[in-house]
Amino acid sequence: MAAYWAKNSPDRLIDIVRELNPEMRRSYLNAVALSYSWHESERVSWEWEGQLVRHYGMQHHWESNVVLVARWMDFPWDRWLDTRFAFGQGLSYAWEVPPLEPRSEPDDEGSARLLNYLLMELEFAPPSPDSQWSAMIRLHHRSGVFGTFSGVEGGSNFIGLGLRYRF
Repeated sequence: MAAYWAKNSPDRLIDIVRELNPEMRRSYLNAVALSYSWHESERVSWEWEGQLVRHYGMQHHWESNVVLVARWMDFPWDRWLDTRFAFGQGLSYAWEVPPLEPRSEPDDEGSARLLNYLLMELEFAPPSPDSQWSAMIRLHHRSGVFGTFSGVEGGSNFIGLGLRYRF
């Protein structure tokens, strides 16, 4: 189980990852995520994750996400700081059309309730095998995948911090 808080960036996903210095604006989300690991090896864990998200600030709506996640769990420095990297791909349903998702291009017609969802996450925990708590940095991304979903060209990016508890 994880909970995280995130702040919106109007920057494109590629610019956030490449430059690591995004512009931020006063739109936020709180999320609760439940994960189930259905296959795990020494290095990779495959998981299903469901999320319930509440947006506030410049937009006010709920969002639900279902995601297939691959989590890389083997790093050379794990004996000092247990580190994991996750990448997830799935579907996102906004209970109202989010007003921040349209880009500023003149031909951009807006967004849609059902879009693609992508997550990237770095997780850090004490090196103890009994440690059930961890901290995480997560990129929460909704988009139309270049028009694949309802012709939507835009999307939204939120950069967040959270905690995870493993049962």
